[in-house]
Amino acid sequence: MPLVVLPAQVADIEPVYDVYFAAFQDEPIIDFLYPGGVDRKAHTEGVKQWWAHDKAVYTIKCLDTDTGQIVGMATWDIFWRQGNDNGWEKPSGIPWLEGKEKERCEAVLRPMWDLREQLFGKQRPYIYLSSIGVHPDSQRRGIGRLLMQWGVNVAEQLRVPLYTESSIPGLRLYASMGFERLTHVRLVHKEEITGRPDVDVPLMMKMPSAARGLSFKEWADGGYPQSYQSFASTELVGEGNKDKLISMSSL
Repeated sequence: MPLVVLPAQVADIEPVYDVYFAAFQDEPIIDFLYPGGVDRKAHTEGVKQWWAHDKAVYTIKCLDTDTGQIVGMATWDIFWRQGNDNGWEKPSGIPWLEGKEKERCEAVLRPMWDLREQLFGKQRPYIYLSSIGVHPDSQRRGIGRLLMQWGVNVAEQLRVPLYTESSIPGLRLYASMGFERLTHVRLVHKEEITGRPDVDVPLMMKMPSAARGLSFKEWADGGYPQSYQSFASTELVGEGNKDKLISMSSL
């Protein structure tokens, strides 16, 4: 029987996060978020409250129907409304940490929050991939692609961009699914904060097919028009030393 992607339910919290913690066990972010280790009981209760109150978050699971085991997971933030009601609230901090551990973790995460606000704010609809993980015992089965495709499909239906931060190993998957790496903005995790060598984090964006090949920067430079079609229907035409925009719809 096949692998299948389904919405995660409350009863799935523990096995979903079994996958998460197994997939990220060697990643620095776990040390920042849970420097003293993870109290899984408290974590499960926290996730229950999070799912109950956050209207933008959608956690999905990849189920192996041969074994009944959850082998992959992803968490998506879907901001589909235009304007101040789209659901984005920049986090105020990490509530379960204190003191120096809290300061260090927030120093890592705050530039990521600030950049999302810079790129999208509360005004523009978009989808954000918060986390994606595959259990180490189930690698190389196409699970990451299945989980990613779920979000791509929703972004296509909503006609909105899809954004995430990538690891270096994840770049190949994102590139194969049509993501572009942003170059007009940067996110660098500094050694003086992380205690590790500087990391230039790949920032990945996928525009919907409705944008007709328009890059995110082109769209942003054009004022983020809601109608990609009207923006993408113009082309830059050289006339001697003078450039002018001609609307294809007027021809």
